[in-house]
Amino acid sequence: MKRAALPLALLLAACAPATHPAAQPVYSYVGETRFLLTPQKIRVTYTVDPVTHEARGEYRNLSSGGAFTLRGTQLPGPGGAALTATIDPGDTPRLNASLLGFGVSNVPLKASGLLSATVTDTILGGTLTVGGVKHTVILRAER
Repeated sequence: MKRAALPLALLLAACAPATHPAAQPVYSYVGETRFLLTPQKIRVTYTVDPVTHEARGEYRNLSSGGAFTLRGTQLPGPGGAALTATIDPGDTPRLNASLLGFGVSNVPLKASGLLSATVTDTILGGTLTVGGVKHTVILRAER
């Protein structure tokens, strides 16, 4: 009788519905910041894998319409989560120009950057470094 119970239990376990991991919450922050004295409206939207802490999403400049991919990590901490992510323009037009044999070649028109921020339920605050220049970023949670 014990021998028949084991295969039956395995068969029932194989037919049981698979448990799906919990849906990853979507973090969305929006606000205005200044880049080279020009105000820019920014939206950052991303998800975080609860096991690997990998953050993936989008960084969007609402003022210029530019969209960038966001990839990095968000590690939990006592004062809020620490987000470190690269902001990459992806495939962007490139500049090729020369004058009398001197010039530039294959220079992207949009630059990538590094976002380092502390994230709470209501605020994403930190710095965005682009081309070695740091810009303060403070965004509020979107509901």
